[in-house]
Amino acid sequence: MVEWVRENGGSVSDAVSISYPNAVAGAGLQASRACKAGERLVNLPAHCQLTYGEHTTPELMRLIEKVPQEFWGAKLALQILQERTLGTASFFRHYISNLPVAVPGIPLFYTQEAVKALEEYPPLSQQVKKRCRWLLTFAEGELAELPGRPDDPFGGQRIDGNTLGWALAMSTSRAFRVRGAEQPAAQLPLIDMCNHSFAPNCQVFPGKEGSVDLVASRNIQASEDLLLSYGNLDNDFLLLDYGFLVPSNPFDAVAVRFDVAFFQAANALSKQNTANKDDVDTVENFQESLLSELSLAGPEADRELMLRRSLPSCSPRALAAARILCAGDEAELAGRTADALGRWRDPVSPINEVKALRMIAGVAFFVLSRFPKTLEQDKQLLAGQSLPDDLSLAVQLRLAKKQIMAQLLHDLASRIKELAMQPVQQTVAPPHERSSTGKREYSTIACRGRHDCRHPVNIGVRSSPWGRPGRSALHSMYAVIAMVIAMQ
Repeated sequence: MVEWVRENGGSVSDAVSISYPNAVAGAGLQASRACKAGERLVNLPAHCQLTYGEHTTPELMRLIEKVPQEFWGAKLALQILQERTLGTASFFRHYISNLPVAVPGIPLFYTQEAVKALEEYPPLSQQVKKRCRWLLTFAEGELAELPGRPDDPFGGQRIDGNTLGWALAMSTSRAFRVRGAEQPAAQLPLIDMCNHSFAPNCQVFPGKEGSVDLVASRNIQASEDLLLSYGNLDNDFLLLDYGFLVPSNPFDAVAVRFDVAFFQAANALSKQNTANKDDVDTVENFQESLLSELSLAGPEADRELMLRRSLPSCSPRALAAARILCAGDEAELAGRTADALGRWRDPVSPINEVKALRMIAGVAFFVLSRFPKTLEQDKQLLAGQSLPDDLSLAVQLRLAKKQIMAQLLHDLASRIKELAMQPVQQTVAPPHERSSTGKREYSTIACRGRHDCRHPVNIGVRSSPWGRPGRSALHSMYAVIAMVIAMQ
């Protein structure tokens, strides 16, 4: 590949060498000598980049246009397959012949046992099933009808679901979008051998006349791997498209689909350890309006929320939704936009914040409770026996999701404890709200309907919205944390 790039007008530094696969990563690029930051390591001309567009045959282009945009990798996969069917007549024959036979870590190729293990985390397993269904439908429909037709772009060779799946794996695991998100992706021979790191030492830049440069982004020592960042991606994306996971991935998350009834039931769960229909409140018009502003309600709603290890790293829309649903009336949220309600440093009030955090904790606990095996059982499974690679990846993925939820629960408990330590602020009540009994009154503002949560207030004084959260609010949160610890 190095000679092929050089022979076709590109350049490859003498610092670049091929590294062989190991237990951590596949074949990649390595520095054979020390490199300085800013040094150009590879220059790949435009005509050496495998993509589709103006040079694609009309027959293949018509087929590519039938692929939905969400399966962008399949568009490029069809171009890869045409180059493969051309054999020695293809300009990219050396590149195609050096592509791996398979990417076993990609879930498309998992055994039934590994697929079953992956099903314990539905957000990813649903994506895998969706991709598999499309592959089989397209292969058995559009591609199966091509052999023998004059518009067959593959010269009569049969392309089945397995073959298309291989090409899709080659595309999603190696493609770049150097021309922008709206332009077709491209395979970058040699450059696409760089493995991934969230702390890369190289970057890819557009060069002159459509070329692409691989450049050292810092000083690199001899024998260091040449690494690129594939993006700030969670483990779902890395596993689905690239076939690997990053342990303790700082960008990993748990996907949760927003639903009012689900969030309210989760809130009831966090308070009482059980949920019943009496705990589900009617959503008021002001709440519905704010949820629509967040794109969490209405026909065009995007209901996917991402929960991470701590509140600040979670989707702001998750916190905003919880604050909205926990508001007693419209006046409580007066003057606040939907976006402002997602700022974790700007709570509505400690009372509202305790309720909102408790609601999110209930969601996290519910997600944890849906896994058939505990966190500790998964750890023992990985440590106790030699698992097939695909099954090991599936177990590692679900273990990481459980760890995220457990860490989030501990973070939420810590924040509620901080809120509980804030001093009580009081304001004088309007005349029509003052007591005529001359005795102390009790407010249940912290835990509506819970008689074990009373805050004494003096005559003529009411609890401020900035009052201290009640003990039962804290007790219910710690009960959830205790359950999580028991699950581990």
